[in-house]
Amino acid sequence: MIRNARFVPVVLLLAAALNACSSDDVDTAANKPGANEIVADEIADADKGAPSTSATDVLAGFSSCDDVSPAVAQYIVGLQEAPSNAVDEYGVLCNWETPDGATDLSQVRGVEVLIEPGIGQVPEMRDLEAGGLVILPDAVIEDSGGVAYTFPVATSVVGVVVTTIETPDVKVTITGGQWDDMPALDGPAAVSAAKQLMGV
Repeated sequence: MIRNARFVPVVLLLAAALNACSSDDVDTAANKPGANEIVADEIADADKGAPSTSATDVLAGFSSCDDVSPAVAQYIVGLQEAPSNAVDEYGVLCNWETPDGATDLSQVRGVEVLIEPGIGQVPEMRDLEAGGLVILPDAVIEDSGGVAYTFPVATSVVGVVVTTIETPDVKVTITGGQWDDMPALDGPAAVSAAKQLMGV
């Protein structure tokens, strides 16, 4: 009985020590980030350097068409801002049109910029091409899950171009063209302006 009485405390001490070690290991493991947390942190760090194309962020950058005009400055020289222009949290509509009393034919033209939230998806390229639209390849837009396309309409006097740049979050439509010796707001030029407006 004495031997058993002495043995029991030893067993209890060993058990207590094992429990303490196990508890320390659990606490240590709990304080270490798991694989999922590490991956999440890496993704978060990567995202910090990526430009945002969310509609909220993009639209927040415009309080009036004066904030839009730098992206199309060379194409609206000699034009006047339309009184119907509107900028709010729901979208941006900016038109520059023939000024009152214009006498130069080069001023008989217009430029329109429309920025609005996306619908969460973009059209398939094959569907756009089937509809007669011209795809404008652009790595930056495509990396954002988007697509750029244009619909040129040419006449013997003037060329009008409607270019649309869509991502799941934002849609930008720029209408312009070429007249006289003014810079041509063609598809590639419109894509460049749209990227400036989207901050990408």
